[in-house]
Amino acid sequence: MEQQALVDLSDVALIEVCQQRGTKDDRPFQELFRRYQSVVWRVCYSYMRNREDAEDLTQDVFFKVYRSLHQFEGRSSFKTWLYRVAINTCQNEIRRRGRRPQEAETEMETIAEIMPSSESVEKAYQVQYKREMLAEALANLDPDVSEILYMKDMEGRPYNEIANMLDIGVSAAKMRVQRARLALQVQYRMLAGE
Repeated sequence: MEQQALVDLSDVALIEVCQQRGTKDDRPFQELFRRYQSVVWRVCYSYMRNREDAEDLTQDVFFKVYRSLHQFEGRSSFKTWLYRVAINTCQNEIRRRGRRPQEAETEMETIAEIMPSSESVEKAYQVQYKREMLAEALANLDPDVSEILYMKDMEGRPYNEIANMLDIGVSAAKMRVQRARLALQVQYRMLAGE
């Protein structure tokens, strides 16, 4: 099967091809990796808050998935299952290390990246300052709290999907999102000195 044909397959079809071919042909799994590498990296980064750790754990997650793909039963979507493997891997790593994740890395963007030519320097600085405060407030939250905020507010996932991914009820998912939003608000206000 050519690579272009693999790109056109659904996740379910790709998994079937992976399960049929086993270790004889890893191209179907490479396509799954291509589709979901950034999603898994983001989950890992939200827990570890360090690029290198996130990259290492992303590789670990895909290695685990590759080894256990034959166990995937399709009771949930592949993406949901992969997401759960990523969360569990990160939580296990944090427990193994016996500590909280590292502080968020700070990245200095260049002026050209943060300041469109139509904005004043002061306004661009204020926007960047608020972004950094929000990032710091998010970094101060527990990883599971920041992760549920990311799922709901940044990815726009419905509550039933969040509940499925976290193996909780829909009402529990709604409550966790509400509590996470309040926790973020408290952190942001503390940083802002309000």
